[in-house]
Amino acid sequence: MTPQRVFLFQTLLEALIPLIGYFQWGWDSSFILLFYLLDWILATGITLAKGLRRIRYSKDPVEKRALVKSMPLALVLMLSACSLIALAVIRLQPGLDWTDRIWQFLVYKDLGIEQGLVLVPLMLLNGVVVYRQQFLTPGRYRTYTMSMITQPLVKQGIILLGSAGLLLGTVQFIQLPETVLVFLSITGISVYRWLVIRKVQ
Repeated sequence: MTPQRVFLFQTLLEALIPLIGYFQWGWDSSFILLFYLLDWILATGITLAKGLRRIRYSKDPVEKRALVKSMPLALVLMLSACSLIALAVIRLQPGLDWTDRIWQFLVYKDLGIEQGLVLVPLMLLNGVVVYRQQFLTPGRYRTYTMSMITQPLVKQGIILLGSAGLLLGTVQFIQLPETVLVFLSITGISVYRWLVIRKVQ
């Protein structure tokens, strides 16, 4: 399977899981946010692994400094975006307890199996497979610069932060149905992944 097809399959899977979750398993917007938060944490971990592999190969102190600067920035952007989205979800669901929702997300049962026991390991396995197939096996750590590795994550963080701010502003003034917001969020993330992230995989 070509890298493009692997990435297409991964993008479709990451859109399909929250859609099925929403329409079939009773997920709400808080569960979908937690799913994408797990995905973003995994993407950050993969980017860090790529950066460390590149440093081991190049032994370039300039690239090491670039990694040390970029990763905290990407993390702050992601957490800030998640915080704004969390506030927007609370606006949609007044009285929402995030601690309880995180626990419910992990222990939620479908077909008698707690999804945290299946979903989290499945996402980790997918991340490891993608890292090996798209980065290690083709030897991209030899040809990619540190900016090529870290810049997409930082750019994604900036776009997510802007989108989260727009979402929070929207729900303050316009009470859109949750279904519309969920559909727009999943579509936006999938289109962004295909148009932007695909080019640097």
